[in-house]
Amino acid sequence: MLLKAGIRRALVLNFATFRMRSFSAMVTPPQSFQLDRSIFNQSLYSELRNVWFDNLEANTTAPTVAELKRWWGLGSTAEEKAAFDGECRSLFGLALESIGPSKLSLPPFKSYEEDIENAETIAAPFLTEVRNAQREDQKKGADTLLSLILLLDQMTRNIFRDQEGLRLVYGHYDRLAFSLLRGSMALQPSPVRHSSWTGLSTVQPWLAMPLIHAEHLPSLELQAEMIAELRQECVQDEAALRYAAGAAQANGEHLSPLALFGRYPHRNGALDRQSTPEEEEYLKTAKTFGVKQAEERESKDEL
Repeated sequence: MLLKAGIRRALVLNFATFRMRSFSAMVTPPQSFQLDRSIFNQSLYSELRNVWFDNLEANTTAPTVAELKRWWGLGSTAEEKAAFDGECRSLFGLALESIGPSKLSLPPFKSYEEDIENAETIAAPFLTEVRNAQREDQKKGADTLLSLILLLDQMTRNIFRDQEGLRLVYGHYDRLAFSLLRGSMALQPSPVRHSSWTGLSTVQPWLAMPLIHAEHLPSLELQAEMIAELRQECVQDEAALRYAAGAAQANGEHLSPLALFGRYPHRNGALDRQSTPEEEEYLKTAKTFGVKQAEERESKDEL
């Protein structure tokens, strides 16, 4: 516990120091981008898992009440939610800022198909991290992937909650997470389905989350397949099966607007997209997955 607290204090101090640094205005494309080794290392990756899973035992198949509170804010007060957001910001804001769009330049978005085709290039710095960890140990590679997905796909949603922040999430960090996952699926062996995670509803849905965050039906269908496989693995574990069923339900809730409109209408405000009359009517009663349709503070974005 003392070591864990020491790492957290060091990361908080690093973030404060980072604010005082001056950076070059040069923006680097992903295939040439070098991660800051003082930030991106196994200490950061361990801390990401420690914060997200806290004291959850490694082989726990289903979340406890504490995880549901931390992940989804269930039963949390506004102060508790703000405190967890603050912890995420203090510990991981440094890492996200160092790979933000002012430092790491992505190619203009054209289609998800093109991002899938170019996933290895778009996610190049992060795939290198996973490959290097895999060379040491396959489990270490899988853990590194999980940590990076949590950083890009989840910590962003606890740190960037206003409309301007969500624009960064949808347009930059989500593309990195999506490309990292897609690129990792092509690795041999793939760290996405590491054997140590078989039947763990506490882990597998987080790895698949970038697929549900993409406005791309084939990716949503792939996420549904991954959750279906998880449910088969959990068939003898009632608690894990129940949580995996919740992930399947969330997939269906996202499928509806995507099938109707080809995009998530609740994102239109953040992305400066004009809602169609049909979307405006839909948003009157539809789920918006925690994204407020005004300048109000978000409760929990997406999932």
